[in-house]
Amino acid sequence: MRTPDIKAVQSFWHSSPCGLPEDYFRAPDKKAALEEIRRERYVNQGRIILYGDFQSFKDKRVLEIGCGIGGDGMLFARYGARYTGVDLTEAGVRIAKENFNISGLSGQFVQANAEELPFQDNYFDHIYSFGVIHHSPSPEKITEEMYRVLKPGGTIMAMLYNRTSFYYLLEIMLVRRIFFLFCDRNIAILRKVFRIFGEKNYRRMEAYRHKLALVKKANPHPTHFEWVSMNTDDVFCPIARVYSRGEAKKLMCKFLNFKTEAWFIDEENWFLWLALGRFLPAAIKQWLESHFGWFRMIMAGKAAKAEIGMEVGI
Repeated sequence: MRTPDIKAVQSFWHSSPCGLPEDYFRAPDKKAALEEIRRERYVNQGRIILYGDFQSFKDKRVLEIGCGIGGDGMLFARYGARYTGVDLTEAGVRIAKENFNISGLSGQFVQANAEELPFQDNYFDHIYSFGVIHHSPSPEKITEEMYRVLKPGGTIMAMLYNRTSFYYLLEIMLVRRIFFLFCDRNIAILRKVFRIFGEKNYRRMEAYRHKLALVKKANPHPTHFEWVSMNTDDVFCPIARVYSRGEAKKLMCKFLNFKTEAWFIDEENWFLWLALGRFLPAAIKQWLESHFGWFRMIMAGKAAKAEIGMEVGI
């Protein structure tokens, strides 16, 4: 199977900027719409604030790989970081700039492929990337570039999708596989089941079923790689990967002090959780999230100059 190229990835994310609702451009008050997007993000994914540690980078050069619409970047800027956002798409850069301007924040934005970053060596104090690297045709090239442009003693924080999550192991590989078998059939009982979870979830599930049926018509036997890509961000997402702890460490092999933790349960959008999650005690939910969460958070750093010199025998 041929991996989709960077143009396919660029085209998809240009037409579907991450985190941007379909009605954003029709909103009469863009600033209010932006604040609502940000509010929902940090309510549903509150630990971004903890892992991002945005307040710790005042006056530091911070690079975000995959700035999207600029939500997390705005937090770096509000706390005084010298922020630079890179995005593969023109839409991402344009919307992020607009959002910074609306909020009276300053930052630099560059449209570029993170596999070939247009920055000098040893330039940034910190690199942040939330849910982006795993969508690249060549994730290894991105991490090589991250290492190159990071200063000695600098740090990184990245999120990758977690292979050892119950979302991947149970939802993607079991529940949705079964659903795929009859997604192209207009089954009345299925619609009744969908409606149990409320009108909003019914519309979402029915839209997912419809898109999945279109894909099935064109590709009734998706490969494992295609199936994972179809069941992360969108049915038409060209590339998405999942990483175990060992795979993530190998991807980040040049960095020191590697640490990874699992986190995140999407209570509103996963079939399995909608059906069973309400019956689980909070303690079990917390245990599942910390051991089998969908987001694999990665913290690491680059050796200081003295340590680099020792490594190469200087």
